[in-house]
Amino acid sequence: MSAHGTTRTIVETRPGVVSFLARLAIAVGSLAGGLLLLVTVAGDGGPAESRSLAVRVVGGAILSAAVVAIVAVLVRRVDRHDLASFGITRPRDGWRAFTTGFLAWFVPAAAVLAVMALTGTPLALHGSPAEVVTAVVFVLFAVLVSEAIPEEVVFRGYVTGVLGERLRGWWIIVGQAVLFAGFALALRGYTGVADLSMFVAMGIGLGYLRMITGSVWTCIGFHAAFQTVSQLLLAHDVVEFGGSTGMAMLALGVVPFAVGITVVAVLAPTRPALFRRVPSRRSP
Repeated sequence: MSAHGTTRTIVETRPGVVSFLARLAIAVGSLAGGLLLLVTVAGDGGPAESRSLAVRVVGGAILSAAVVAIVAVLVRRVDRHDLASFGITRPRDGWRAFTTGFLAWFVPAAAVLAVMALTGTPLALHGSPAEVVTAVVFVLFAVLVSEAIPEEVVFRGYVTGVLGERLRGWWIIVGQAVLFAGFALALRGYTGVADLSMFVAMGIGLGYLRMITGSVWTCIGFHAAFQTVSQLLLAHDVVEFGGSTGMAMLALGVVPFAVGITVVAVLAPTRPALFRRVPSRRSP
């Protein structure tokens, strides 16, 4: 109501199509450019080679910082929101969500691998305890900074938030999953229906985790666990896995994704403190 007795109606208009597409293109394009540069610097070495790991750790840290900075500028200067509204919080507020997401994938995967090993599937560690621990730590950090953080901040963070301007519910999840699969296809090339299906399923699963927990950190933890163990088992000589492709898909994909996502879906409404910061109570 104005001073003259008339009523003012404030109409909120959503950004136009050009702005919508431009913001998506900037976020995804920045990530794609950074990953392509990282791959170029790493050379032709496998993901488990020492030089490749070093490049992925150092270059990935730079990439993660750059991606977070670009997304922060887009969110604050263009979208006029804070990062938390896109599910992106500070590490001190997100470590519980990260840990929960990590364990949600890791525990069922470890259980399946243990059962396989006990029933005769070749599964062994090679090297001294120090060498094994070093390999695990390096691969984990490489995955975290060169894949999990930048990809989740962009797709489950910014892209999901922007799509939310025009879509609702499962359409947001499907939309970001399609963009994620297309992004992977553009960078890696078409390598078969199995790989394409994996990226679509991964996008849907991680998108669902983002929807039910509200935290990108849950997705980062889940993503980091999945890719770390997968690369150790399938590309690193410190771990020998003699199972078939189908067994690998069962142990690394089907079971941990189904069980892990179900567990998080149960915990999200019953243990919300695991996924977001609960303000501390201060005495008056």
